[in-house]
Amino acid sequence: MSWGPEGHAIVADIAQAHLDSAAAAEVASLLKLEGLDRLDQISSWADGNRKEFPHTGTWHYVDIPLKAERYDAARDCKEGNCVVAKLDENVHVLADKSASPQARLLALKWVVHLVGDIHQPLHAEDNDDKGGNTVQVQFFGQGTNLHAMWDGGILRHALNLQPGPNYSFDHAAVQADAMTLDAAISPVQRANWATHNLLPQIADASIVWADESHMLARNVAYMDIDKPSGEAWSQRYQQKAWPVVQTRLEQGGVRLAEVLNEALD
Repeated sequence: MSWGPEGHAIVADIAQAHLDSAAAAEVASLLKLEGLDRLDQISSWADGNRKEFPHTGTWHYVDIPLKAERYDAARDCKEGNCVVAKLDENVHVLADKSASPQARLLALKWVVHLVGDIHQPLHAEDNDDKGGNTVQVQFFGQGTNLHAMWDGGILRHALNLQPGPNYSFDHAAVQADAMTLDAAISPVQRANWATHNLLPQIADASIVWADESHMLARNVAYMDIDKPSGEAWSQRYQQKAWPVVQTRLEQGGVRLAEVLNEALD
């Protein structure tokens, strides 16, 4: 998993708020094929349908060794089956006006989701622990693992969110949180996070985004986990991790908006 449904929805909501008129019309047209009208309604589709598409499991992450300095395609993305390659691939399908509407809708679902995935630090590393899934922790009195904390535990604790079954969540509450995060993004940050003319550079940009996540995993997520339990540890970890989660969600939303605006122009 990655971010959980709330985090993916926040990325989608921030992006939707910054679609230009042409992209907004294209998104509406594609979503209408399934009777939908907002990006947050498809943002966790890829997680909810893993059983139906088992071959896509590796698309959600890239296993960059934790001690490695950066992404290496030959080592980390064999046969192009990782988030870096699949994001690039689906962006180009989405931008292809000659592709069928159904193919472009499927690509839209993947692009919205994978932009979220690639910004989650635990989706761009591995320390022989399945991306932190085997690192057991006690987070505010609840048994969980390091990966699950970064998927949703940190976010839910900060925003007081409660997930529902089968990827359900309170869309109105999460959208309100997304707009609060969006309002905190400065113009300078927006300009730095997503430069124009991104589409021709999406393959390289995907690598940059994965490397950002990887370094955050090294420098934040795996620090101070020698004794991961207790209230004091939970408070200390939350204090350092939440600003990172917040920024990554904001960056994901800003970058997703730019990708969609250019791909659907």
